[in-house]
Amino acid sequence: MLAIDAAGVSKVYKGAHQAALSEVSLKVEAGRIFTLLGRNGAGKTTFVRMCATQLMPTAGSINVLGYDVVRQAKQIRDLISIVPQEGRPLRALTSWDHIYNWLQIRGEGKQTARDKTEEILRKLELYEARNRPAMNLSGGMKQKILVAMAMATDAQLLFLDEPTIGLDPVSRRQVWSAINDWKAKGGSILLTTHYMDEAEMLSDYIVIIDKGKVITQGTIQELRRVIPQNIRVDIARDGLDIDALEPYGSVVDTGAGMLRVFTFESAVRELSELALGRNLAFTVSPVTLDDVFVYLVGGGIGDNQNGRD
Repeated sequence: MLAIDAAGVSKVYKGAHQAALSEVSLKVEAGRIFTLLGRNGAGKTTFVRMCATQLMPTAGSINVLGYDVVRQAKQIRDLISIVPQEGRPLRALTSWDHIYNWLQIRGEGKQTARDKTEEILRKLELYEARNRPAMNLSGGMKQKILVAMAMATDAQLLFLDEPTIGLDPVSRRQVWSAINDWKAKGGSILLTTHYMDEAEMLSDYIVIIDKGKVITQGTIQELRRVIPQNIRVDIARDGLDIDALEPYGSVVDTGAGMLRVFTFESAVRELSELALGRNLAFTVSPVTLDDVFVYLVGGGIGDNQNGRD
């Protein structure tokens, strides 16, 4: 079964000179974590909001869990939950109030709502602050309230639009754990994020959108093959000439005191010896999703000359 089946979907906002989305077709398999990546304004949130029945498509069709988003919006809303990108908790309500009341609105009995509220608050380390008004919580804790509200439900499909924005590394991993638990129970997730490590850690399948159009899609392993070389070597720039590295592959100045060489495994030993011979720090790693993303939407590896790390 498909969680989402979108065919030829376009969205043009009133007064806009170009489409926010243009003829996007995607199939999201149930029980998987499906991630949308793209630059700011690429159309990710527009697609999420249409799937969640918050926006009407201008053209094309979207079926969510077997229901049409235009004709059967009510049926869809009963089966989904969402963490919106620009959501904010109500200032005067506590984290307990937000989750418990939301579960009751969705039809849960009082005891079940209590049990689920306590479980998700403990999982996201919000339980000790359960009785504090949201206005007295940090920005990260407010964001976790929104995540907790969505993940406390028994929805079949979860929309997470940049769910870990503003969270510290520990809190991000708590949310990742909750997301994986959701998937383990058979739930489906549509995720958007600007954190490439998050996408690599969680995703079963990734679609990259640029300027409203799908430019590539696949698993992490498939996307890494987009860059011809499969290894990157970062070498401290101190006194090192870029020309000395160019015979080994594509060279990028990261702007952070390091030169990055995209190369093949066969050249790693020579590059390592070169760095060691000059007493320069260096690291060796596989090509990352971050590299692939910049390569595709930044116009190529060479577009990174001014740095991004």
